[in-house]
Amino acid sequence: MQNRKIVEKALAHFADPLRRDQYFELYAPEIVLHGYDGVGPGIESVKRYYSAFWEAFPDARVAADDIIEAHDKVVVRFSLTGTHRGRILGIDGTGKAIQVTGMTILRFKGQRCVERWSVTNSLALASQIGAFALPK
Repeated sequence: MQNRKIVEKALAHFADPLRRDQYFELYAPEIVLHGYDGVGPGIESVKRYYSAFWEAFPDARVAADDIIEAHDKVVVRFSLTGTHRGRILGIDGTGKAIQVTGMTILRFKGQRCVERWSVTNSLALASQIGAFALPK
């Protein structure tokens, strides 16, 4: 249950603009993220990614719908909400609310995540901010 608690604490920091820097305590310096285009290995690359993400969605929140811990891994099924305020996917802020679901697997070594695999419904995100319209 220790790694689960680390993830829960990180998610609380993710949603709090005053404590967002503490979100990165989740990750080891050598973190590798899979499923994040353009994000190279290492904590500095991860910080750049999330900085741009929070610029686009300053009120972003992640709710853990399910958390499962087994051995050195934590699996989270999540819902992401926020308001599109800044540029992302080539689209300037629209003021539109977004709600996106996804799943992630975090592998821990010690008390830090060293590797993470994620799948997020990026198609829904792009549609919600007006990057394109889904057929009805």
